[in-house]
This record gives sequence, structure tokens and C-alpha cells, in this order.
Amino acid sequence: MTKWSLGYEILRAFVRFLFRRFYKEVNSTGNENIPNGKPMIFAANHQNALMDPLAIIFTNPNQTVFLTRADIFDNPILLKIFSFFKMLPVYRIKDGADSLKNNERIFNKSVEILEAKMSVALFPEASHTDKRHLKTLKKAVPRIAFMAEEKNDFNLDLQIVPVGIYYEDYVHTNSRLFINYGKPLSLKPFKEMAVENKQKAYIAFKNKLEETIKELIIHIKDMNNYNLYEGIRLFYRPLMRKKLNIEEDTNLNNFKADRETTDRLFDYYENSDESIEDLSSLFSSFKKSCKKLAIKPILNNRKNSFNIIARIILFIIGLPIFVYGFINNILIYFLFSTLINKIKDKQFHSSVKFAISFTILPIIYFIQSGIFYAFIGDWSLTIAYLFSLGFTAHFANKYRYNWIDYMQDFRLWINSLRNSKAYKEYEDSKNSLIQFLDNIYN
Repeated sequence: MTKWSLGYEILRAFVRFLFRRFYKEVNSTGNENIPNGKPMIFAANHQNALMDPLAIIFTNPNQTVFLTRADIFDNPILLKIFSFFKMLPVYRIKDGADSLKNNERIFNKSVEILEAKMSVALFPEASHTDKRHLKTLKKAVPRIAFMAEEKNDFNLDLQIVPVGIYYEDYVHTNSRLFINYGKPLSLKPFKEMAVENKQKAYIAFKNKLEETIKELIIHIKDMNNYNLYEGIRLFYRPLMRKKLNIEEDTNLNNFKADRETTDRLFDYYENSDESIEDLSSLFSSFKKSCKKLAIKPILNNRKNSFNIIARIILFIIGLPIFVYGFINNILIYFLFSTLINKIKDKQFHSSVKFAISFTILPIIYFIQSGIFYAFIGDWSLTIAYLFSLGFTAHFANKYRYNWIDYMQDFRLWINSLRNSKAYKEYEDSKNSLIQFLDNIYN
């Protein structure tokens, strides 16, 4: 793990190709903050099980060694796979008090990796969460970092790179993923403190790292009203982009708008005597009006008739490809639904889908192509069929999500033409909510 691996790089290129098609869009910013030729620790928020390590692996050039939860190494086959992927187990108290002593060996191995000017990554929250909120960090990062620097008389020049990971949707494919690399931190300012009191230095650095990561993520502070903040974040996003003069719908712009929306909303209620219940009541009314129209509680703009008609024509044209893709991938869809229904923790759903996509799916495709050849007996057609499976599966997936979005636009459009009671309620509640929020943000 202390050396560059050609086999790892070849496999990473293949898996990266699939990973970027698993999501609608994958972007990273701050990559210039990743130093070259220096030992590094990537310290990231933990949002989405095994997708988080992959998000870092595929958006920076380093062959990073990941420290991850030990229980996933229990299976001997998985142990070999994860070891090839440069992953090391970290033991938690829930793994048993006796197992914690194994961490000393893992941390020593991490120091060796850093001394070889390689990079290590871990999630200092120690567990993932389905909330856009950074939990209190554990001491693993400062412990490893100070071990490495102390062993080298603080001449290692270790760089701790904070990372913020943002998912538009934790569970479903065809969503957006955004990785935010922050400016690296050094232990040199904490050297004297560490000599006097190591635990004090640990805590001081941990607090500094925690504040730095918060600047790179959507950190909703008011957990008592979390769902309200989450709803307002999505509803007000296009209006906040406009206020910030970044109207283009991109990952980075959405991140900036979401941060501004949640942070300013928290500051407003933190520094005023106003009750958040008024906003909660308005948003509840808006959600009820959306439910009557069977649309999402976001700022839905009514589409014109040409847009609605043109899109349905495109759906009709693409329908044969969708049917072909759906039928030829129905076994995969069944496998997805069967396995996912058995997993209670939704943060693992994307990980399971992706694992199936790059392991079991190619095998099924080759078996189906073998059956196809047995019936057709033509190699050229069989190869064409094999390549069509992945393309049409991707098309069918996007078709389904686009259809869901279209049906929302269609329902809003048809109700607006009828000027239905439900549409009037929607417009009234939407405008009242916008006016209320505009008064806060202006």
C-alpha cells in the first residue's frame, strides 16, 4: 500500500467510467488545494456509505489508502477486494472493546504510508448520516497526524486536506454529486501545544478541522427544525441563485445558493425575536397544496404548451429504446429491488446498486449475449447486442427519471389551463411563502 499500483490504476479507470455514469453529474472544486508530492490525510464528512470513498478516489489523482469501518472486512472475499482497493479496517467500540487494540497497528501502518509520501483518507465522524449536518468529529485524524509528525520531529510537512461531499440525492441514481476540496491544514501551529499537552493539541486541531469542514458542506445547524430547513433549501434555490447572480443550474452554484439559504435563515432566527413557527406554517400549507397536485414541494415553474407537447413527442420517439433497455435489464432491476428491500439503512442503497453494476451486471450481460448468440449464431450481431445493453440501460434509467419530472410539469400545466381550485391554492401558498422568505433574505 506504500507504492503506486498499475493494477489499481487500471481498475480505477474502469470503475471511474461506471461511477460517472451512475450519477447525472459529478463535479469537484478546490482540486488546486491538493498538494503534489507531500504526505496527505483527506478528512471528509461521511454521507453515503461506500460511495463517499469512491467520490474522493475518482476526483483526485492520488492512490489514496482509506481507513474504513472494520465490519465490512468480515467476509474473506471482501477482505481481498478492499485490500486491493487500498482500504484498511478501523475498529469502533461497537466492534467490541477488545478489537480497539487493533487500531494501533492500523494507525502505525497509516504512518508508514504517510512517510512514503502517499495519502490516507478517513471520515472523522466515524459513521455516516442521512442529514446535511456535520457530527462531532472523533480523534482519529489528529491521532494519526500527530503520530506521523512526532515520529519525524515535525519535519514530515504533513498536509490535512478537508473535504466536503454533497449529494443531491443519497439513494437514487441520475442525481448530482459534488466534492469540495478545502485548503490543507498543517500541524506546525500546534507543535508547541502538543509538547506541553498532547490531548489539548488533539482537541484544538480537531476543532479547527471541524470548523473547516463545515465551510465545505451544507451544515444545517438547527436540528430541531431540520426538515423545514431542508425544504426551504430546495424551494428557494433558484431565487437565491438569482440574488447571488449565479443563475446557471450547476453543482457549484446550487451548493453556494443552498449554503446561503440555510446559513442566513439560521442567523435570522438566531438573532431575532421572530418565531420560526410562522415560516413552518406557511411551508406546511405550500406542501399540502403541492400534494393535491401530486408535485414536489419545490419552486415549480409552469411550462408553456409548446414545451409540454414537444417533450411528449420526444418521449414517444424514445419509447422503443426505453422498452428495449428495460426488458433486457429486467433481471438487474429485480436484483436491485430484492437486495435493497432487505437493507434498512438507506445510506447503503447507492453502494449496493453500484456494487452490482460493476460486478454482477457484466456477468449477466455476457450470459445474455451467450444466449443471444446461441439463437442468432452471428458474432457481429452478438457483439452489437452486448454493447447495446449498457447504452440502453443508461438511456432507460434517464428516460424514467425524465418522465417523472415531465409528469409533474404536465400536472401543473393542465391544472393551470383549467385554473383549478388546487392550482389556485398552490399559487397563493407559493407566493405567500416567497414573499415571507424575500423579507428575510432582503
